[in-house]
Amino acid sequence: MSKGIMLQGTASNVGKSILATAFCRIFAQDGYKVAPFKSWNMALNSYVTKSGGEIGRAQAVQADAAGIEIEEKMQPILVKPKGEGIAQIIVKGKAIGDFRADRKSREYIEWALETIENSLADLSNEFEILVLEGAGSPAEINIKDQDIANMKVAKLNQTPVLLVADIDRGGALASVVGTLKLLEPKERRLVKGIILNKFRGDYDLLKPGIDILEEKTGKKVVGVIPYCKDFKIPNEDSLSLDSFRKQEGEIKIGIIKLPHISNFSDFDVLAYEPEVEVEYLSANDSLKNYDLIIIPGTKNTTADLNYLEETGLAGRIINYAKRGKAIVGICGGYQILGKRLLDPNLTEGNIREIKGLALLDVETVFSQNKLTYQTKAIVEGKEGFLKSLTEQEFEVYEIHAGDSRLGSEANHMFKITSRSEEEVDIMEGACSQDGLVWGTYLHGIFDNDRFRRAFINQLRKKKGLDELRKESTVSKERLEESYDQLAQIVRENIDLKLIYDILEEGEF
Repeated sequence: MSKGIMLQGTASNVGKSILATAFCRIFAQDGYKVAPFKSWNMALNSYVTKSGGEIGRAQAVQADAAGIEIEEKMQPILVKPKGEGIAQIIVKGKAIGDFRADRKSREYIEWALETIENSLADLSNEFEILVLEGAGSPAEINIKDQDIANMKVAKLNQTPVLLVADIDRGGALASVVGTLKLLEPKERRLVKGIILNKFRGDYDLLKPGIDILEEKTGKKVVGVIPYCKDFKIPNEDSLSLDSFRKQEGEIKIGIIKLPHISNFSDFDVLAYEPEVEVEYLSANDSLKNYDLIIIPGTKNTTADLNYLEETGLAGRIINYAKRGKAIVGICGGYQILGKRLLDPNLTEGNIREIKGLALLDVETVFSQNKLTYQTKAIVEGKEGFLKSLTEQEFEVYEIHAGDSRLGSEANHMFKITSRSEEEVDIMEGACSQDGLVWGTYLHGIFDNDRFRRAFINQLRKKKGLDELRKESTVSKERLEESYDQLAQIVRENIDLKLIYDILEEGEF
């Protein structure tokens, strides 16, 4: 019989995902077969499973921390906003269409809960412990009847809930009391404890508040987790961009903060390279002091291309390139760098054709069919830093709904050799003749240590700096160390015996 525990929050970005990651690691360290689960999620950072399904990045990270392969049923419903109130709905890894994100009929709710319940039942037969994560707050009373991420899920199997609050924001104790007050009595009884997250300061000053909180709510504070900023673990929440880790560095990288930005976790690893400074740039920010500009992925390429034109960023990026500076485009950013984007089926909106920045000799045709693969690729390009990586194989993933064709003035960067474990031979990506401007559909390319370091060294060389000689290994090894550090901090600051006692109440 599987056991479960659920983390719900007083608000978004209180740390539910990172704590779920910690619990997955702790239970795995303690010898249990554990899996993450999030019934419904709205996110722009996604990951591709081995079978080609699309799932939220946070659950992929949690599965990695648990030492298991991610499966689509660990997040049965994923919603990806596209703009104008429209969102793409992904069910068990496969896109089923676009819908209005703010409209959930009774039939939809019933169907969704059945899908969620079936996924939970399957997982309960495979794993000893399930770590469930809610979304936002369970006390959003204006949309509570439509909430299929929090208490409706907990009530399916009477799963015990830990309520998480971000005490660094201020008002956390009041938000806990208010959240519990707004819950129905049956829901309130499911809450077995409170976690105060992101605490910094003197615990003795907090202790009287904890005593009052426990007295007013009848719930025990099971842990006070310290504020920890430098965990090198991907964050899927776009709110995290506002507090993105920034360090001073000799190489300055600017990432355009597109309105529909997606898969920005592609760039987390760059911030942990020595002497590299990474910053997200808005329309009013200057580009002149940056050594590299990155145009990231987007859920609406044509809308974000219009944004670049309307704000003047498009012209500034083109002038930046004319100064001999480096520019990279990933996925939608790659499409934006091209000459033309064609949308015959109006999959992106109501524009059939739009001009790109013309920094790469590439033309993109959008398709209604989304490609999602775990991918292996080798470097084919010979320009710039690519020369040192010829025939080097990388593990990446693809999520895109478009085909990009190269003209005579662009060269391919990669050759895809495998998609979802099937051998293929497909040329991919594009690079300018001088190697300074390039784009690719391959997500996770910077997670490959040799590729990332070779590229950073090209930027250093161009700036007259010495190359970094020591091989960089900050991806997989970095993650494993971070999972262990996170687990240790949570162990030291939570009543783990009580957590295991609470787990006994959560049988599936």
